[in-house]
Amino acid sequence: MGRSIEHNFSHVFDGTVWNLLASEKHDVLIAEVRNHEKKQVTFSACHCQTGQFLWRDVTFDEPWWINLAGVTGDVVLFTLYLETQNPDRKGVLAYHLTEQKILWWNNDLSLTEVSGAYVRGIASKYGHREVVLDAATGQAVDPAQAVQTRVSSAIRRPYQYLEENPHFATVKTFLEEKFNLSPVVALEYLEHGSLIFISFYLREEELANYLLVLSAEGDVLLKEKLDEQRKGIGLDTFFILSGCVFFVKNTRELDSYKIYD
Repeated sequence: MGRSIEHNFSHVFDGTVWNLLASEKHDVLIAEVRNHEKKQVTFSACHCQTGQFLWRDVTFDEPWWINLAGVTGDVVLFTLYLETQNPDRKGVLAYHLTEQKILWWNNDLSLTEVSGAYVRGIASKYGHREVVLDAATGQAVDPAQAVQTRVSSAIRRPYQYLEENPHFATVKTFLEEKFNLSPVVALEYLEHGSLIFISFYLREEELANYLLVLSAEGDVLLKEKLDEQRKGIGLDTFFILSGCVFFVKNTRELDSYKIYD
């Protein structure tokens, strides 16, 4: 049957991969990369299957006080922080994923939900009030008419178990007996087909984060050191989408492996 998992692609960015969101419509992953030395944030979009970039290192007029907020259909949404001393003063910028152009922006909107054809948020200029906008145009719509169609996500994320959880103890015992590994603090666990994915922390100089991929028989298919010198734990240190597993190594490197199960 061949290998059960094989390297797909990796991209190294000039900064910390701060956030990753997926456009399931286009099978595209969008990365927010923050360079703290330059005080600059860039955004890139690549195909999940091939790693080919649609666009890379896109910047906007606001170089730093902007972040990736959501993706729906063809629209990528960004939150703009309009007053650095007042984090409640937010705006939204909408960008077309494939046409690579700004669709609209709203300087009085704090996003609360992004899904389907609409975005919801709170406008605060004249008292707090909920508003609903058409995601493609930015035009206000009647909330009563804005019926959301719920679509279950194709992204599979791991379960996180903290040290006090009984499931943590079960997995820890398995890793100790089979691999002489003693995870601490927390771990993330996911079964996908016949494969088992475990992200765990070892106490080295600080905390070091590892990803282990096992066959149903317990054979090691992949062991990667994701990060070291960590002060705390992460959440969703890997996820599965479009037959691939994705994770970030050393804060700057986006990696993908294809799963053959």
